[in-house]
Amino acid sequence: MDSLDKRTDEALALRVADLHAHDDESGDGRISAADMKLQLDRIEAQLELQDRQNRAILRGQRVRLVLTLLLALLLCGAVVYLWHQVDLAYADILETTASVNALAARVQQGLEVLDNEELEALMESLPGIADKLSSVDVDALNEALGRIPALADAVTDLQQRVQSIQNWFNNLSGLFGR
Repeated sequence: MDSLDKRTDEALALRVADLHAHDDESGDGRISAADMKLQLDRIEAQLELQDRQNRAILRGQRVRLVLTLLLALLLCGAVVYLWHQVDLAYADILETTASVNALAARVQQGLEVLDNEELEALMESLPGIADKLSSVDVDALNEALGRIPALADAVTDLQQRVQSIQNWFNNLSGLFGR
């Protein structure tokens, strides 16, 4: 047991001597104030390096944050601009639809107030109108009349799309408004 204690003591003494040898910065065999000053300078240099690295990391994070904010602002601006344009287009479509409805109502009202004498006068003027219509290019007229249902369908489809876009923006503003 004594030999084990003796070996443990020797190993411990070697370990302490090894640690003291590395603490001896000046190489004079003892730990002195100069050794402590050299170690302190080395630690300060390491801290200064870490400080520079941390500052560079923070600067990079600030730049990323500013770029992210700018991108978010640009995106919000684009959404607001698109919303405004869709709203204007929708208002134009509603105005045009109202004008067409008013015109149809006026034609219907004109037909309702037409009395028999006016109708007979209109019937008598039909041959003159027919003569004038005979000079009209029938193919062009048929082509124009054939395009009216497709145009009406396109207007209806456009109204539905604008409504769905407006609903989407309303849902989006509802999410941000909460």
